[in-house]
Amino acid sequence: MRVSVDGREVTEPWAADPALLWGGWVYETLRTYGGVPFRLEAHLLRLAASAAWCGFPFDRDRLEAELGTAPGPGEWKLNLLVSATGHRVVRWEPLDAARVGAEVRVATRPARLDPRLPPRVKHTNRLAWTLAVQSAGVDEVLWEVEGAWTEATRSNVFVVREGVLRTPPDDGRILGGVTRDALLEVAAASGLEVRVEPVPAGPCDELWLSSTLKELAPVVELDGAPGPGGGPVGARLLAAFRATAPSSARRG
Repeated sequence: MRVSVDGREVTEPWAADPALLWGGWVYETLRTYGGVPFRLEAHLLRLAASAAWCGFPFDRDRLEAELGTAPGPGEWKLNLLVSATGHRVVRWEPLDAARVGAEVRVATRPARLDPRLPPRVKHTNRLAWTLAVQSAGVDEVLWEVEGAWTEATRSNVFVVREGVLRTPPDDGRILGGVTRDALLEVAAASGLEVRVEPVPAGPCDELWLSSTLKELAPVVELDGAPGPGGGPVGARLLAAFRATAPSSARRG
């Protein structure tokens, strides 16, 4: 087989991987705090679960040996990918600090769940989601199932109603986020009232999206109108999370 990328012939095994033709990869995205990947163990467990569901070979020991350390000072974004044929890709790039906690614009759309690829599998077949975001002209699409918000295209969702923090359950209709789990732990430790339950779509006092790269970000536009944005409950949670994240990275 002969493969060229941007006109340059390459011989790396991944370049000839047939999984490139049909999106046969599972992946994880991490970030560092103090140069240490945040909750690496949780991410590796989720990657292993995604690979197992798809029937992909996953050599965790080799992947961990190939991780290495951050390429330099500062904070980093780390992608881990495993293909249907067992190839592994580790990619480091500087963290885009402007995305962390930045305001987001969101449009809601009805979700079309695919039973062949359940939300708990983090795979690279994201074209439908990317096109949904592009057609809506926003930063992310917030999916709605049976009148309830479930998750966004790259994030989990948190709302505040009547002073109570709420987030949808990991009931098979969402990808349970590592940062979401960390935020729930921090909320409990900080004495914030939090409920993990279906979140009906509709007005709320605060609306936030959480993910590895954004931590907790306020929704300032919702379906073309001003969104509720942030507020004191989410701000308290974010401050508590940031106070514990570096030590949590080392424990993970």
